[in-house]
Amino acid sequence: MSAPPLRSWVEIDTSAWRANYRQLAAAVHPSELVPVIKANAYGLGAAEGARAFRAAGARRFAVSCLEEGLQLTVFGLPTLLLGAVLPDEVPAVLQAGLIAPITDMATAGLISRTAERLRRNAVVHLKIDSGMGRLGIPLDQARDLVPEIAALPRVKLEGIFSHFPAAELADAETDTQVSAMGELIRDLEAAGIVFKFRHLANSPGVAHVPAAFRPPFNMVRTGIDLHGHLSADCAPYDLQPAATLKARLVAVRDVPKGATVSYGRHYTVTDLSGEKIGVVAAGYADGYPRHLSGRGTVLVRGTRCPIRGNVCMDFTMVSLQNVPEAEVGDEVVLFGRQGDETLGINEVAEAAGTISYELTCRLGPRVKRIYLNRA
Repeated sequence: MSAPPLRSWVEIDTSAWRANYRQLAAAVHPSELVPVIKANAYGLGAAEGARAFRAAGARRFAVSCLEEGLQLTVFGLPTLLLGAVLPDEVPAVLQAGLIAPITDMATAGLISRTAERLRRNAVVHLKIDSGMGRLGIPLDQARDLVPEIAALPRVKLEGIFSHFPAAELADAETDTQVSAMGELIRDLEAAGIVFKFRHLANSPGVAHVPAAFRPPFNMVRTGIDLHGHLSADCAPYDLQPAATLKARLVAVRDVPKGATVSYGRHYTVTDLSGEKIGVVAAGYADGYPRHLSGRGTVLVRGTRCPIRGNVCMDFTMVSLQNVPEAEVGDEVVLFGRQGDETLGINEVAEAAGTISYELTCRLGPRVKRIYLNRA
């Protein structure tokens, strides 16, 4: 028995992943480019992403949390956790050989005590809060606290890092953040505390803040860039979009004038001759934003078709007036390219009042991940 046709799926071009990694790595050279594969590679598949980026030259990975790090240990590359580590997670982090972030003194002390108990060294990166206001040792306390952390038993300071809140603005505050982190690193080195890796730049930082991947910085973390999904003003490189979201038409109906479409009766057919409506097998249960109700578009046979009425849990209705030949089973592109027409993920995200990161991260388990190599 042959497999049934897919109802909704996302096609991921692994050759685009590799090409994007290589291009960005060349742009930040000699700094090392580290792929951030958190949140299941932004919803597109952590294992396949790790495999592609390793093939493209990645020498280490970064993720957010313990669970994500454990999934990547099979690839044999050093993996840095970027987020906070819960107290009960510390033993597992050390036993797995993951690189732990130290975000405060309490975590530093716990990591040291656990490492002593396990009789193994803990390789760590210090996270400094230089303006994000989220996690990390406050910048104004770092000169006092870092020497205390460096003196802890079994704690090996491999790296120091911080995070931009708005690198895309490339404004005076961003410049101050770069300068402040650079000064901190130099002051600590003068005190005999030297870090192998020093990183600040993220994806927007690669485009807008070159000082963040020049000395004293020597590492760059990038995530969304690898998928080719940053807007043009944030990524002035020839990056290739890696993902195309697709679904199928499951019904084509002629709806008469005066009839309403979808929940809430927010759309009423006004054309005297009625309107041809297509039902797409994707809805908000699949991660397709409900905020696109009545404002988004899709591609059918290379033609833009507007959404009619509310996006439902399982279905989305679209007008087929411009594609009268459309029929059940046709592929529908929710973002990506079809024929000569492109519906970019950033255009879809803007219409939904969100960002491209969220669109791929929220793709549900019903959306099959299909990996292609178009090289």
